[in-house]
Amino acid sequence: MTGVVRWFVRGLLILAGIVLLVAGSALTYGLYLSTSLALPTGDEHPPRLIYGAPFLLKPDLDVAASHLLERLNRLGYHQVDTTVRSPGEYRVTPTDIDIYLHEFPDLHLRPVPARLVLDQGRVARVLSIQSGDELFPAYVEPQLISGLRGASRQVREWVSYDDLSPRFLDILLAIEDRRFFNHPGIDPVAVVRAIWTNLTRGTVIQGGSTITQQLAKNLFYSPQRTFGRKLKESIAALVLEAKYRKQAILESYANEIYLGQVGSVSIYGVGEASHRYFGKRMEALSLEEAALLVGMIKGPNTYSPLRNPALAKQRRDVVLGRLHELGMIDEEARAQAVNAPVRVMPPQDTLADAPFFVDYLLRQVEEATGTPLPDGVRAYTTLDPLLQQLAAQTLARELITLETAYPALKHHPTPVQGALVAIDPATGGILAMVGSRDYRLSQFNRAVQAKRQPGSLFKPLVYLAALEARRELAGGQPMTAATVIVDEPVTLDSGNGVWAPQNYDHKFHGTVSLRAALEQSLNIPAVKIAQAVGTKRILHLAESLGIRSPLADNLSIALGTSGVSLLELTSAYGALAHGGLMVAPTAVQAVMTPEGDPAWHHTPVRRQAVSPQGAYVMTSLLKGVVERGTAAKAKAMGLRGVVAGKTGTTDGYRDAWFIGYTPELVVGVWVGFDDEETLHLTGAQAALPMWVEFMRRIMPATPRDFAQPPAVVTREIDPQSAQLATSKCPQRVAEVFIEGTEPSVYCEVHGSGFWERVKRGFGFF
Repeated sequence: MTGVVRWFVRGLLILAGIVLLVAGSALTYGLYLSTSLALPTGDEHPPRLIYGAPFLLKPDLDVAASHLLERLNRLGYHQVDTTVRSPGEYRVTPTDIDIYLHEFPDLHLRPVPARLVLDQGRVARVLSIQSGDELFPAYVEPQLISGLRGASRQVREWVSYDDLSPRFLDILLAIEDRRFFNHPGIDPVAVVRAIWTNLTRGTVIQGGSTITQQLAKNLFYSPQRTFGRKLKESIAALVLEAKYRKQAILESYANEIYLGQVGSVSIYGVGEASHRYFGKRMEALSLEEAALLVGMIKGPNTYSPLRNPALAKQRRDVVLGRLHELGMIDEEARAQAVNAPVRVMPPQDTLADAPFFVDYLLRQVEEATGTPLPDGVRAYTTLDPLLQQLAAQTLARELITLETAYPALKHHPTPVQGALVAIDPATGGILAMVGSRDYRLSQFNRAVQAKRQPGSLFKPLVYLAALEARRELAGGQPMTAATVIVDEPVTLDSGNGVWAPQNYDHKFHGTVSLRAALEQSLNIPAVKIAQAVGTKRILHLAESLGIRSPLADNLSIALGTSGVSLLELTSAYGALAHGGLMVAPTAVQAVMTPEGDPAWHHTPVRRQAVSPQGAYVMTSLLKGVVERGTAAKAKAMGLRGVVAGKTGTTDGYRDAWFIGYTPELVVGVWVGFDDEETLHLTGAQAALPMWVEFMRRIMPATPRDFAQPPAVVTREIDPQSAQLATSKCPQRVAEVFIEGTEPSVYCEVHGSGFWERVKRGFGFF
């Protein structure tokens, strides 16, 4: 018996030692935490300011088409009738526009008075008013496009305890921590009650962690669920409770709690969530809206009303039921709130001016640097805010016009959608990006994330591969814009059986030139050319032009059967506008630290994807599409100037596209249903009007033509024989050729005339 007592005493001593050791370690850790832990405050989250691109004042600038005065007004400049004397003033006369430019230190822009000398509505010279010398470069400072919310310039709004909604706090404490004001940071009673409630209800509707423990976990520890982490979290909670008042802890929790995503933007804090989800301040939240936000705490993305509205409503109703059980609301209030639908409609002014662009920017920076864009930085982007505004307005308005013209579109379960992207082909800079008709209803970016079949829009890449092949094709004959192809029934082995491609009009057009085949978007000639060129050459060209989406290695590629994004295909067309030089699209130029030091700078990715000669000939072909082909009605819609472009319509009329470009700008438009149901409309019917309406508002009155590179020649040919035209040919058309591929034989169909025989005798072609 004595031995048993001895072992019992020894065990007690060992247990006491362990308890003392654990208590000592906990005390030591607690003392360490008491010197290192601190609650965040509102000024610890400076906004991430995102700016558009500065606007270059340069000779040949069209004042009206560039909306110059509107740009100045948007930046807070004001018009004066006398000499400009201080930054922010401008004066307009029939011959000049004087602008006293603002200072912008980050971009080294000085506050200088500039004079734009006008000639017939265009800028002829940019001068310094002070010296009279040429002023170059002269930039109007960039516009802030993200970070604005009413009078506040914060992306993340900190709400003080006194401004927290009493209704929200009551619901929060009822669901998350009923004894918050009575416990020291950990609550054994709540743990036992949560276990019992969850067991009896058969579902988890309560948690055992206090708000202080949750705050400690969110601020200081990883989300891993281990006993060690839970112990540290509990000690940290005790330390916070000893160090801070309850109100300070509750304020930090309400502002630091993660409440899901809007696009790629993480939402922290109930004030920010109120704005982002409901377009309201906290005190204006209804009972069901406050219950929804509290319910989201359990699973911010699982119960997000944007991602899962049904689950969000289910969770909200559980919270409302719990409030009724606790006697906080009566049955009438509960029933009314439960019957209310989940409405998430933040007003547009609570979002960035270019929400899809900002989402894409944040993703690009994170992929390039490996970390999200930090608080407090200033990001300078490629966006043209005015073009962005016009793009968003045009897309929304033209989709409504389309539904009015074709009422059947309104009967679809989901609304017809669209996307528009505009790129500077020289820099790859994205000037405007709209990914849906309303960001508030759908944050899915159809300009980037959607991979849809481009249909006929892909044909120019097939023809371009043929032009670039020169004499490497079978038979040694170069493919040119004048090459004739027979549009006739054809059957091919597709690998999955016999394939007989058809034209959209289900007709055959006999012998046609390559130019005519592209202008009229004929399918059979495109497939024949793809067969002659080989799919490997086409795939290589597409990759060189920046298309990264996987493409099928079979002849159906000629008809655009592989899904691509609007952004990558618009960028590929941009290479044609820029002499065959592909510049990868980008949204960001540079990122600056809060102190004004460079943090990251974008390095352009560029390569000569095709020859300048091949790009120019293809541009000539695509100009014909707008002048005579499937996009010819663009002129009747009000389009002026020199434009190259191509319509795209997929099999079954599911997708409608148009991409067109000038030397300075390439713009792509897509229209369709998200579920890929048929539109019953072509690219010319659904996408082209939107493109024309956008371009009509920004194109100068006399736009310049595409510059012809060396080693491109123009010859008059007979369209029937594709040979050099003679005086006997009934038709003579001018055609462009890559030097060395032009015809050298006079027309053998109609015979050569006297002057042709003389030229031949003297050794001329």
